[in-house]
Amino acid sequence: MSGGNRKDYKMYIKIAGEIDKSLPESARLSKAELRAIAREASAASAATSTSFRKGLQESKSVFDETKPMFDKFSNAAKKATKVTVAAVTAASVALGTFSVKTGMAYESQMSTVRALSQASDADMLQLDKTAQHLGATTVWTAKESGQAMEYMAMAGWNAKQMVDAVPATMDLASASGEDLAEVSDIVTDSMTAFNMKAKEASHFTDVLAAAATSSNTNVGKLGESFKYAAPLAGSLGYSIEDTSLALGLMANSGIKASQAGTSMRSWLTRMAKPTDESAAAMKKLGLSLKDSHGKMKPLRTVIKETRSAFSGLSKSQKAQYAAMLAGKTGMSGLLAVVQSADGDFSKLSDAIDNCNGAAKKMAETKLDNLEGDVTLFKSAMDGAGLEIYDEIKEPLRDVVQEGTKWVTNFAKEFKENFPTIKRY
Repeated sequence: MSGGNRKDYKMYIKIAGEIDKSLPESARLSKAELRAIAREASAASAATSTSFRKGLQESKSVFDETKPMFDKFSNAAKKATKVTVAAVTAASVALGTFSVKTGMAYESQMSTVRALSQASDADMLQLDKTAQHLGATTVWTAKESGQAMEYMAMAGWNAKQMVDAVPATMDLASASGEDLAEVSDIVTDSMTAFNMKAKEASHFTDVLAAAATSSNTNVGKLGESFKYAAPLAGSLGYSIEDTSLALGLMANSGIKASQAGTSMRSWLTRMAKPTDESAAAMKKLGLSLKDSHGKMKPLRTVIKETRSAFSGLSKSQKAQYAAMLAGKTGMSGLLAVVQSADGDFSKLSDAIDNCNGAAKKMAETKLDNLEGDVTLFKSAMDGAGLEIYDEIKEPLRDVVQEGTKWVTNFAKEFKENFPTIKRY
């Protein structure tokens, strides 16, 4: 291979490689169309050459001076045509490969969703439409949207509930930087524990986003806390807002994740079903989970009354009554709640109470940069790949299925027509 050809070949590879990475939308031309473009380009180049040379013949001196320049231009044009054809051909192959891989992975994921949810054909059309739309317009791919739906299906949610909850869940995952599937697991498990409906997912995720950003914790750790605290808090009728407030105050004192969850569980358990020790502490401090009519007080009311009761105690008394009230497991968390500064308590309370739209706003802010633009571009390419796959998947399936039949028949005929070879 000559030096010039070697350079051309290297250039083809480089351009093809770059286009394989970016997979531009424009690379949908067939080979026949590419050859036609090449022929037209060559014809145009030849016509330009004839016209240009005819004009130059009128002045030999001018022709002699400009001929080398023209020849250089003509050769460059031919090389450019070759490079364009090679690059676009490579991009077409790359785009097709990308579309098939993307489509197969997505189809497999949605099959899992269908198997778990037992969704009807109509339901699957809606789920598919939602997943593909979110995959093309958010930071998450369609397959990842399907993974979020998988956790929702495992929680027993139906198709409508999934469609209602997935967008908000994705906003929370984008805002927090947590894995989408894990956030989906947190949302479904915790909302179930608090007896919340799927249509309330947007508010639920807003509360978590506000609590995580206004205290010293994150969504993942709050989710871990909910594993231990939410079932009991929900059964007592406590809200996600007040539970998040208590866990956020604990987090500000370094008590997070499972430690915060078990601490809160111990505290509430000993007040809901008092031991002799916790009953004595509640009587001494004037605390109760119920009002004078026997109705359960909101958790925030309980927290405020407990903070007020502890405010007049000495340090040693606070430790003593915290241990009596919440036990060894829960006393640290309780002390973190009652000893939080009034300013910190108000700040976190206000953030949670005015959290509407928090998750979406945080997600948009986090993406407002070049890296976010690139991420959205990748999602758009994922969506484009699925559009292409939808057009070619049936012929591809036919080919694969026919190939499977041929291999099966070949193996059968081979076995029937060739004697078995025994080895000793």
